[in-house]
Amino acid sequence: MERRPLATARRLASATGRTRLPSDRGLAGPHAGSRAAGEHLKPGLGSPRGRPRLGRAIFACLALAGLSLLLPSTPSYDPWAWIVWGREVAALDLDTRFGPSWKPLPVLFTTPFSLFGDAAPELWLAVARAGALLGLVAAFRVARRLGGTPAGVLAAAGLALSGGYLRGSAIGYSEGMLVALVLLAVERHLDGRRREALALGFAAGLLRPETWPFLGLYALYVFVRDPRARPLATGLMGLLPVLWLGPELWGAGDPLRAASRAQDPTLFSPAFADRPAFAVLDRAQGFVPWPIKLGALAAVVMGALGAVTAAGEGPAGGTRRSGARAWATALPGGTGLARVTLALAGGAAAWLALVALMTELGYAGNSRYLAVPIALFCVVGGVGLGWIGQGGFGLLEQAGRLPRLALAVFLTAALAALSIPAATELEGDAREVVSEARLDADLPEAIARAGGRERVLACGRPHATALQVPAVAWQLGLPTGQVGIEPRAPGVLFRGPSALQPPDAPAPPPTAGGLRPTARVGGWTVSASCP
Repeated sequence: MERRPLATARRLASATGRTRLPSDRGLAGPHAGSRAAGEHLKPGLGSPRGRPRLGRAIFACLALAGLSLLLPSTPSYDPWAWIVWGREVAALDLDTRFGPSWKPLPVLFTTPFSLFGDAAPELWLAVARAGALLGLVAAFRVARRLGGTPAGVLAAAGLALSGGYLRGSAIGYSEGMLVALVLLAVERHLDGRRREALALGFAAGLLRPETWPFLGLYALYVFVRDPRARPLATGLMGLLPVLWLGPELWGAGDPLRAASRAQDPTLFSPAFADRPAFAVLDRAQGFVPWPIKLGALAAVVMGALGAVTAAGEGPAGGTRRSGARAWATALPGGTGLARVTLALAGGAAAWLALVALMTELGYAGNSRYLAVPIALFCVVGGVGLGWIGQGGFGLLEQAGRLPRLALAVFLTAALAALSIPAATELEGDAREVVSEARLDADLPEAIARAGGRERVLACGRPHATALQVPAVAWQLGLPTGQVGIEPRAPGVLFRGPSALQPPDAPAPPPTAGGLRPTARVGGWTVSASCP
């Protein structure tokens, strides 16, 4: 009985030539351009169906990240420092005078992890890797609701192939987690969950200062649009400087130490280029796979056409207005989706411009700073490729199954061929990750060959090659500032391979400072001169 009115309406629609009904979910397709974006987007985090899906995705990401620890694994320089700082915060003895810039969110994890002793590095690696996997899931979810499932798959694949994304997360960097937080905040906003989007944005703001201008504008937007959220917006924005500046004041005596550290770039930083901003832009485009670049261009062009066409609908002229609306609806993204896609592209461009400007002002401009704009471009590129595919299959709808199959094979082969260079880099990244993991795995044995922790500390100040300082500090139970990089007697030097050192901090010779080699373990050379 409940279905009879709908069946009757279908017969009436068939008789009058109207084949689309408001209640026909799926008959009008996901791209009906005359609707508002929020009305026809697929259920996301804000819907009852979206929540368990995301919960299962988070659980799966954590499980996969945990299984990945069965492979050779180790943190890199910055993550090791966060792990050391977590131990120091738990002991109420924080020292941030040396090492990388302070980041609040990782230490909020590594502080309780320090209670698990030697398992703390693996626990942080699991969180960082799970964050990167969740970033891929978030890219898929956002792109899928804008361009369909193929768009989501292509966006996630493009992000996985983008330069350094998987490698950085494999060695404990937090950019994958940052991408996940930003994209999930976008999804929450599209679901109308402004407070949850603001909370996710705040968490992202604890990872990168480039987030702050965007977070501040969104907090102002929530403050104006949702009076009941004003205490939340005010509290989060007030807490942000406390968590960034307070620990540096405690651990270094200088609340702005992180900012000054960020203005001490490495030798290969874009900050040393003739035009640092252009160097940042060139590096960013080099990280994006070619299919994503083409898709992003297509999405911006088609989205702009849809937005302009919709804006051109005036009150005059029924035929002209109907024709414009029909053209806007015919675009693969429709007007609502077009606006959202253009907003994501604009946000990516604005973030990229901010990094370029900061690099012009002397900041490092490291590749990691580009993670969010690259992720947004991957989403936009996936949407554009999805729209192209939908348009192509739409044109061949009456041609039969074989032409559509041929088009699918051709597009898949073309995308795969264009992605080969990016995929090839993953192999080299994997070798580097394994090399670092094996090196750090041999460090406890190197310390034992030097006589053990007590003997090393009794000998004098320990030293290490630059990139291995935090790892040596962790194993010896010291602050990073108590491990030097310019060896001199009396003391012990833990020298890592020259190939792993930056050009502006090369490995000293084993006999530097009057020391003499005493042991060799894997990639480590131990030199000592003890009283």
